[in-house]
Amino acid sequence: MHSLRITVIQDAPEPRNPAANLARIIEQLRRGDADLVVFPELFVTGYQTGGLPELALSPNDPLIRTVAAACRETSTAVLAGFIEPANHGFYDAYLAIDRDGTIHDPIRKTHLFGNERAAFLPGDHLAPVTLCGTKIGVINCFELEFPEVARTHVLRGAELLIAGSANMHPYELDHRIAATARALENRVPLAYANRVGKESGHHFCGSSRVISANGETLAALGTAESAEISATVDTGRATSGPTNMLAQRRPELYA
Repeated sequence: MHSLRITVIQDAPEPRNPAANLARIIEQLRRGDADLVVFPELFVTGYQTGGLPELALSPNDPLIRTVAAACRETSTAVLAGFIEPANHGFYDAYLAIDRDGTIHDPIRKTHLFGNERAAFLPGDHLAPVTLCGTKIGVINCFELEFPEVARTHVLRGAELLIAGSANMHPYELDHRIAATARALENRVPLAYANRVGKESGHHFCGSSRVISANGETLAALGTAESAEISATVDTGRATSGPTNMLAQRRPELYA
């Protein structure tokens, strides 16, 4: 177990302008003091489900390599939502770059919401990614409402959960409760980054927060403000005492 300082960005991206939004990510990296900076779902493009070919970026795109250089320069890792091209479509995915500039395989959203199902392919696996020497389970928006996603990440070694979102009204309460529940039931800290503003007919509802492994809210934002919060969390599961949930599971009953 070790401490990790996380900055959560709650903001509205510029719709359909990856270059501008990636520049904002670089600016944040250069002026912050976090180990890990987390941006909302699809922050690189805005919440778009049409005209995807001109928005999608491969992980080795020069624009993304510029972000990787900024991560290396500032010794800061980043998680940011983007659109990844594939052979037969596109993924709603998370860009994961470590503090040394290593670009990891994109983390693809496995549970798609509403019109996303017509626009994106679903990811087909769940696995933690290692950033800052910490195994992190990345949860993408609607996935937060499935306890199995977070639990699978933790069973596979995740010491920290990061949930990025483009959650909209009227579902603010759903995610606020779910974020605390996922942290508490797995006894790991969770950082939740949701966007604000209006786009594509949706009104996004913020409420970004950082939650401890005991379910305590360490820092939180409101539903409309463009702002950031930072908190230092102790990564790893709280495994002592009668609340060690994983040690008391009975998987033979759950199938």
